[in-house]
Amino acid sequence: MTAGSRLTPREALEPISPRARAAGITVGASLLASGLFVVWAAWHALRCGLAGTAGQTICSRAMGLGGLLSLLGLALAAAGAGILWRTGRRLVDPEGPSGWIAGEGLTVALAGILIALLIPAHHCPAGYEMTQVFHACRALSTQQVPQLILHPPSWIAWRLGIAGAATVAGVVVARWRGLPWPVATIVTAGTVAAATLLLADRSVGLPAI
Repeated sequence: MTAGSRLTPREALEPISPRARAAGITVGASLLASGLFVVWAAWHALRCGLAGTAGQTICSRAMGLGGLLSLLGLALAAAGAGILWRTGRRLVDPEGPSGWIAGEGLTVALAGILIALLIPAHHCPAGYEMTQVFHACRALSTQQVPQLILHPPSWIAWRLGIAGAATVAGVVVARWRGLPWPVATIVTAGTVAAATLLLADRSVGLPAI
């Protein structure tokens, strides 16, 4: 028995609607591209070659994060490829079930929430840097007054707003059957792309091209 003979014929699979097919292809392609990009960024971190004690400390952290990120990237790429393959095998029926429409909405919501979580809770004004231990803003120049800001400006409102907006957008994409598929595709691909770039930048840094 060959591998091809064990596959269920396409005609025997339940067909899906055009919007569901577009949703499955969008989610699969977005996850596949995201996973490949994450693996690429992690590979650059794993090849860290800074010299000196400080460089070795930086490389140790970068390589540890790179290893974890590469596993995540491989999982995303495998999931995306699987979704593309399964969606591509199904025939299209205008009256078919919704298929991956709900999954597309869930993808938008989760990617948006990830963006919100990756935004730092606090930030420092120009001319200050965040201290590692106490998370206060320290002046880069001794001429600046104040030299220490104990309560740095907060980005909590932005984080909550983005998480809430992503959840609403995900529900709209999942529940509004009349939403044109190009609009849903742009929202999904854009949200996943933004989350991927921010994840790579906040973990191992974006590789120089």
